Amino acid sequence: MKKILAVLIMATALSGCTVVTLATKFWPKSHDPEMFGRLVNLDIQLEQVDCETSNWSGAMAAAEQVARYAEWRGDPQAENLRALHKHLEKLSQGGSPEFCELGKRLARQRVETTTKAWKGRSS
Repeated sequence: MKKILAVLIMATALSGCTVVTLATKFWPKSHDPEMFGRLVNLDIQLEQVDCETSNWSGAMAAAEQVARYAEWRGDPQAENLRALHKHLEKLSQGGSPEFCELGKRLARQRVETTTKAWKGRSS
């Protein structure tokens, strides 16, 4: 009976650690002005992309910086920002101006999603 009780206590303790680990993974990080500044820079770079020339280099560099920074920081938005960078890489391969405009709108939606997620974080 004592062995069964010990096994139950150990199972509960281990599952509790898993819950805590998962909760901290998705718990919002505190506000980071450096990261938010990089997101603002990315938004500006996206605005400046001209769909006639399709020069995505500035936006791609800004997206890579903010994605890597979020990933290293363990921010919950890291996955969204990595997907944004991959999206910009595909757009840089070329296409029609209409495809470019659509891609820009989708990229701006990802930036907006990240902005909403980061609003209200305390320092």
